[in-house]
Amino acid sequence: MNRKAIIILISIILISGGVYLKMKHDEKEKYYNEQKERIILFMKYNVKGYKEIHFEEQKPNPLDGYVITGYINNDKTNTFSAHMWSEDDYQFEYLSTYSGYIAKNMPENPKSVSEIKKEQSNKEDKKKDD
Repeated sequence: MNRKAIIILISIILISGGVYLKMKHDEKEKYYNEQKERIILFMKYNVKGYKEIHFEEQKPNPLDGYVITGYINNDKTNTFSAHMWSEDDYQFEYLSTYSGYIAKNMPENPKSVSEIKKEQSNKEDKKKDD
């Protein structure tokens, strides 16, 4: 009887741990997918000639926040690194490092994702008013 209780208790603990880890993994994936959407919006709005994006890596940054790396237009030389810092509430706002192609095709003062979203919201509000 005592042995059965121990096996049941261990099973419950293992199942609970597995469910917890799965929930944390799903939460992290949701966060990264939201940030990828923000990166795509930034690229569409700020980079001339942008067609498509490929994300290569997503990971925590050992210094602060998270980093997502990738390249655009199916050319692995058109690379970028997007950092999500604590000062921005861990939300992507602008590219931190990028290749020469992206630099040449981006305005001198690119708009942050928050500015883009605010602008889009204002346009939608104007359309509703008309």
